[in-house]
Amino acid sequence: MVACVTTASGEQDERAFTSPFVIGSAPECELRIRGAEVAPQHVQVLRDGISWWIRNLAGPGKAFIDGAPIQFVPLEGEAQVQLGKGGPIVSLRFAEQGASEPVAPAAPAPGGDRELSEAEIIQRYIKPVGDAPAGKQTMMFRAAFQSVQKKSSRRYHLVIGAILLVLVSAGGVIAYQRQKLHALQATAERFFYAMKTLELRTAQLEELVLANAAPEQAAALGQSRERLKHMEGEYDAFVRELGAYGKVSERQRYILRVARRFGECEVNIPGAFVSEVEHYIERWRQNGRLGIALRRAKQHGYGVVITRAFTQAGLPPQYIYLALQESAFDERAVGKPTRYGFAKGMWQFISLTGHQYGLRIGPMCEQAAYDPQDERFDWPKATRAAAKYIRKLTTTDAQGSGLLVMASYNWGEDKVRGIILSMPENPRERNFWQLIALHDVPKETRDYVLSIVSAAVICENPSLFGFDLECPIPPQPRIDELGRDRSS
Repeated sequence: MVACVTTASGEQDERAFTSPFVIGSAPECELRIRGAEVAPQHVQVLRDGISWWIRNLAGPGKAFIDGAPIQFVPLEGEAQVQLGKGGPIVSLRFAEQGASEPVAPAAPAPGGDRELSEAEIIQRYIKPVGDAPAGKQTMMFRAAFQSVQKKSSRRYHLVIGAILLVLVSAGGVIAYQRQKLHALQATAERFFYAMKTLELRTAQLEELVLANAAPEQAAALGQSRERLKHMEGEYDAFVRELGAYGKVSERQRYILRVARRFGECEVNIPGAFVSEVEHYIERWRQNGRLGIALRRAKQHGYGVVITRAFTQAGLPPQYIYLALQESAFDERAVGKPTRYGFAKGMWQFISLTGHQYGLRIGPMCEQAAYDPQDERFDWPKATRAAAKYIRKLTTTDAQGSGLLVMASYNWGEDKVRGIILSMPENPRERNFWQLIALHDVPKETRDYVLSIVSAAVICENPSLFGFDLECPIPPQPRIDELGRDRSS
């Protein structure tokens, strides 16, 4: 592999590599390039034994080939890699040609080197086996997804187990070559978003079944949802085995876990996000507002009711911290005036949204005052309405991204809806990381999302973060792989 960099003065610096190397501004990088747009470790060029690949280490929208953003793609012939928008360009070329089906996380799209979208992944693997020539690994995955489509929900566990067995078996070879770990992590990332797509489709099907089916059918669907959660638990264990949590501090592990609970993929979480959450944890420590709000929640018994409402809606109970950010658990809170009127109650519903989700709006809705006839101030009813609203955002526009749900809740569904709908309709390309990378998000909304996430992280283990607090979420039962309660 030959890398050529053109300096600001027009001179060219050409270097040859025979092993994986990292390009970035840090001194330890094999190819060091200084520049405002260049990250300490920007991209990695690696070889799988057959072909060369390039991996973006700087985050979404930070590395481009021919103007197109990249994450992890094969290199063919010569490529012009731009480090950041308007940043320096590195020319990469090699003489060897790769095999027809390189050992990699997924095959490149026909006719180019772009990555497949999650919709294309699902379409590819659900196609009947034998439709077109394919490699052995592709045929295995295609058969697995065909089984998911044809068999009943009680077979899901076995199908995912078979898929994971394929990946773990591949890990025996990958262990001998360090760069293969990156390929396997990319595979885990792809499987996460493919699984997320299937989960969304299941949730949308639930809405139809629960609205029209007989009680016994609804119960069967609930069992299917529980099995899907169990599969997600197996995926989480697989990611831990890959080392996603192994090289970070204990505090950072909690940040990754909370992001995962809100439906984000821990494999591709930007490092800057982890640092920002740690910064917001310190902000909570300085203002003391968290302790006051949590004591109020405990005094009035909010935790049990709110947790139950979100759990019954199939949502993580950590959404309780959205009410913390909105009102500090003040059930009589009245917000500032907006063009939609006053937001009121613990969940700060405006009149239009409150009415849409079944709340009676009182006669004093145009006044900045508490109104006992306004059900936005009836916190149990408002909590159930909030759970319905958040579930609707989750299963439709937000594509399962909890952080995108929070941004929508704060920024206003109407304001953010147009931006969200302009993003591709799949969880990999429509999430909070893509929103902040490609769009101008107000600072207020970033603060809002990071405050909620950091509060959830603190309450996972308050003493670890130096807080003397009690988590408002009641302890959840710990179920083992046989369905037994291991909480004790």
